[in-house]
Amino acid sequence: MGRRRKPDHYSKKAKEQGYAARSVFKLEEIQRRFRILKPGARVVDLGCSPGSWSAYAAQICGKKRLVGMDIAFLEEYPGTFLHGSILKIPSETVSEALGGPADVVLSDMAPFTNGNRFSDHVRQLELAQAAFDTACTLLRPGGTFVVKVFDGQDAHAYIQMVRKRFGKLKRLKPPATRNESVEFFAVATDFRPEIRTEN
Repeated sequence: MGRRRKPDHYSKKAKEQGYAARSVFKLEEIQRRFRILKPGARVVDLGCSPGSWSAYAAQICGKKRLVGMDIAFLEEYPGTFLHGSILKIPSETVSEALGGPADVVLSDMAPFTNGNRFSDHVRQLELAQAAFDTACTLLRPGGTFVVKVFDGQDAHAYIQMVRKRFGKLKRLKPPATRNESVEFFAVATDFRPEIRTEN
């Protein structure tokens, strides 16, 4: 675990608005740019603790079709919370809780970092890969996948892999991202169940 950071503008703003974490403003920027969340959409939030992304999604999409999962237990959750690892919760369990295929799969997952940029990058990409595999299982055709990625030597190959399953992919580093952070977000839309082949 790294040193404790001082609250900044976004941290204070999150507290004022009743959100558990400043990360909500990253999703807010993604929504402003891409309009990925719509009323009634089925949404899965992977690694949902402490709950800010889910709270924001619930305001737009509603609570009935919102499913979050995390290894950290949440006492309160605006939708259906599944306690456990993304690697161990069956996709059928998630689909049943959603009531059908997902419209949007969100992943803000990150490992506990140790300050070694390479090892943090590798471990975060393992989570991003698990999120991608889960998204490919849960999403409806045309669905959307948003995933956090730690930039580094393997990030390009990961993005190219994701790109093959979606019609469009944009990289974004929201203003709420800390200056020292290596993270960015991939916003992939128009999911295609079959892998695209280049002509």
